[in-house]
Amino acid sequence: MAITKGLKIRHKLFAVFVLSNILLIVSMWQVFQWSFDKGFVSYATERDRDFLEQMANRTANLYIYYDDWYFLVQESRMEHEWHQAKLENIRDLVPPPSTPNLDLIYPSQYYRQRFLLFDSDRKPIIGKVRFSDAETYAVKVDSNVVGYVGLRSIRELVQDQTLRFVRQQGEAFLLISAFMLAIAALLTWPLAQWLSRPIMSMQGATKKLAAGKYDTRITVKGGDELASLSCNFNNLACTLEHSREARKRWVADTAHELRTPVAILRGEIEAMQDGIIKPTPDSLSSLHQETLHIARLIDDLNQLSMHDVGSLNYEMEDVSINDIIEQTVQSMTLPFNEAGLDLEYQCALKKLIVMNGDSDRLHQLFSNLMNNSLKYTNAPGRLTVSLSKESNKAVLRFEDSAPGVSDEDKERIFEQFFRVENSRNRTTGGRGLGLAICSNIVDGHQGSISAYHSPDDGLGIKIEFPLN
Repeated sequence: MAITKGLKIRHKLFAVFVLSNILLIVSMWQVFQWSFDKGFVSYATERDRDFLEQMANRTANLYIYYDDWYFLVQESRMEHEWHQAKLENIRDLVPPPSTPNLDLIYPSQYYRQRFLLFDSDRKPIIGKVRFSDAETYAVKVDSNVVGYVGLRSIRELVQDQTLRFVRQQGEAFLLISAFMLAIAALLTWPLAQWLSRPIMSMQGATKKLAAGKYDTRITVKGGDELASLSCNFNNLACTLEHSREARKRWVADTAHELRTPVAILRGEIEAMQDGIIKPTPDSLSSLHQETLHIARLIDDLNQLSMHDVGSLNYEMEDVSINDIIEQTVQSMTLPFNEAGLDLEYQCALKKLIVMNGDSDRLHQLFSNLMNNSLKYTNAPGRLTVSLSKESNKAVLRFEDSAPGVSDEDKERIFEQFFRVENSRNRTTGGRGLGLAICSNIVDGHQGSISAYHSPDDGLGIKIEFPLN
């Protein structure tokens, strides 16, 4: 592990390819050697068994003629002495002895050094090999076994020849393998470079992303796992870029929202200190209103932050949406009447719709939506609240009259601090957090909220709550 720790991925890929080729070559050579040894020995053994029967018949005819094995023993001894003399006098031409009987038995000269002969008691007469270690065949005369002819095991003879053959083939195989490995290395290195190029590109892009350059993108090529990983990287970079922009906008909007009431408080307090404004009940009431505005803003921000970190508690229980809506409508009827707006509640259902939810949070949700219409709807105007049940879902619609919102603003009204008209003052336009809080409350109840153009040229809000 310490060796590969400092290697780059292209070096590791190159090493894997080369080692794989070496392993493949060694495996092929082992299989070839095993297959040759097994196939050749099996073939030679089967052929020996066919020839042993012929040798037994020829030996039986000679035994009938001579009536013993002495003639074969003599010829075998002469042949052995000739081999010894030839080894001792390599430069001398020693003529081979005459062994007509053995020549008659052998099917070919290949069998001279392998021929064995055993008597009827299976004791060796020619050759020094145990009966159990040889391939044998009985020699019969008048149905009586007078001896056994045999052949020394092919494995003993083939071993040296095989080793010699393997050695020769091994040398040739090494040359071929070295040539093939060189070709494989020449092809593998560019391949390793090509495979590692997307990873190296991603590594450089990751460093830029870690340095805060969220506009970094990777060119996606192909459709493999690396291409999919590149797409995920680009999505991550895009998300981080949007998060950074949203965080900057949130900080700027928060500072702006807090700066205005603080500036008013500071100005009025300094005016009182300088004696320009006397501390009357009206001036103190103005200071109190600005203080309440700051407190409400801080409370809204606290609710949003608690929802984002998952610490906003919901006391979930079975509640009736009908009752909560009716109570909220009743509490908001007077402010709507004072603003010259009509507030209408429609529900054609005879049975109550019961869902699992937090009654206080739901009341806050409906109040925020009605207050939003109260602030932005021109008088004379109206807000229609309807409740229905569709596909095991409770569906609520809040549809007010003009003015409406543009398609672009309709997609952003649930963002924090967003106002349809930034030029409106805070008294009319609110703090820009009401609909963002509504969206979080709906999410906390596993529901969905969306905006659309209402039939009365105003804004429509649709909420769906699951009832299972």
